[in-house]
Parts: sequence; structure tokens; C-alpha cells
Amino acid sequence: MFGRGSCDMKGGIVAMLYAILALKATCAEWSGRIVLTLVPNEETGGEGGSAWLSREGFLGRNGVGMLLAEPTSGVIWNANRGAITLRVQVFGKSAHVGLQHQGQNAFERMHRVVERLQTLKQEVEKRSTRSKIGAEQARNSILLLGGQSGGGSNFNVVPDHCWFTVDRRINPEEELDTEKAKLLDVLESCKRDGIPLEWEILQEGNSASCNEDSALGKALARSIRTVTGDTARFELCPGLLEIRFYAARGIPAYAYGPGLLSVAHGPNEYFDVRKMIDCAAIYALTAMDLLKS
Repeated sequence: MFGRGSCDMKGGIVAMLYAILALKATCAEWSGRIVLTLVPNEETGGEGGSAWLSREGFLGRNGVGMLLAEPTSGVIWNANRGAITLRVQVFGKSAHVGLQHQGQNAFERMHRVVERLQTLKQEVEKRSTRSKIGAEQARNSILLLGGQSGGGSNFNVVPDHCWFTVDRRINPEEELDTEKAKLLDVLESCKRDGIPLEWEILQEGNSASCNEDSALGKALARSIRTVTGDTARFELCPGLLEIRFYAARGIPAYAYGPGLLSVAHGPNEYFDVRKMIDCAAIYALTAMDLLKS
């Protein structure tokens, strides 16, 4: 099935809904209950979704485990990188190209800021994680400069503003507050040296890790083996996951879904309906295993 959002993660949500219907049809007695929580803002830090639920005390109350329907490409994600994402804006003064000496070039100032961040990038990306990772991933910590950028008004005008993004992805062995402080220290040093700039935090979130050997982890692995015949593999997610909110409360949390991460957010996003059916069975069997009387 094709369509934006089908892989990430509407296919997984449908699998969860069918799993709940299947469990209801069994009329079995459970020693607990299943709660399905659908939230917004997951791609931008969860401020209006899981972060709000956590602050209000609603998140995972009395929960014994949490499953997330992200497109995991057939593996279980039991850990995720943290993130701090900024938009940095550098200012100057506009002038006609023929009178550029009367202006102050924000683009050239921005390059001075980027050069200092590149020094931090070289330091950051020497670090590596000990977590299990997929073949397509690198173990190094991540600092991406200029995922988005822009500025100026015309080719013949000295630019009075330029902007770019900074996306810092933090391995589970690193501390978000420490890495955030290092990033902001570079920007503060640029300001002290006379470069006018400001920044906006677009998202931030902690890394997280859950033990493979929790009751939920073992039940999920058994269900995958029963339905697919494959041995479950636990890996680090290359991005930020909502499992971090639950892990912070001591609730074992894992992501497992029918989609392929490689097609998520792409122009031809899709999921395999057969994988969705398998995933629905895995969700249902996992719940039966965990909540049986």
C-alpha cells in the first residue's frame, strides 16, 4: 500500500488495531489491559504529545511495557539516539554590490560560525557507541551541519541575514545536557567575538536504552519467532524514539513495526500488507504472552 505516512507509521497503527480486535475475539481473561495511545508531534520532539502526557502524569501509568509501531525493517529497536536540533541565524547589513564596503556580509559571518562548529564536529564524530547497530549504520556520534540553510535577498545585494540548521544526534553513552552545553558554548563564543547571531531550539530529546531481557522483550522475541520463524534482533535506532519517555519512567519500551525505514518520508512510501498482517499477529501474541492470567 502506497502513500505518504503509510510506512511511518500508519501501517503499524493498523496492525495494532487488528491485534486488539483479534484479542477481543478470543474472549480470554487477562491479568491487565491494553491501552492504545496515538499522539502528535513525534517528529519534532513530542511537545504536544508524549512530552505533554509525561508532564501531566498520564504517560504509561501502571504500565508493564510499551510497544511502538515504527518502521523497524524487521528488527526490534530497544535503544535510540538523543537529539538536539537548532536553527542558527546570523545577521549583517545589506548594501548594493557596488557599495559592498558599506554592508556587513551575513553569509561570510555564517561561515566563521560553521568553521567553529566543524571543529566540534570532528571531536564529536570520533566517539562511537557500544550498542548493537544495523549494517547500514555507523557507530559514530553525529553532528549534521546545514541540513537546511538560506538567506539573502538577491545575487547583487550584500546579505543581511543567513541561517542554517544544526542536528546533533547523541549516542546512549553520552549525556544530552553535556552535549547541548558544548554546542551552545560554540555559539556563545561567536557572539562574544562580535558575530551577531541568535538560535532557536527546534527539538531536543534524550537517548534511551531498554534491556533485551525484560518480560516484554522476551515475549516480543518469542512472538516474532513463532510468526516469522526468525530469531529476533535487537538494535539501536539511528534516530529519536518515543520509547525514551517510557524508559525514563522505568517502563520497558521497544519499537517494532511492519515498515522499512529506508522508504519512510520518501516520495514512494509504502508498506507490505503481508508484513502488516504478520505484525498484527506478533502484537497479539506478545500481549497474550505478557498478560495471560
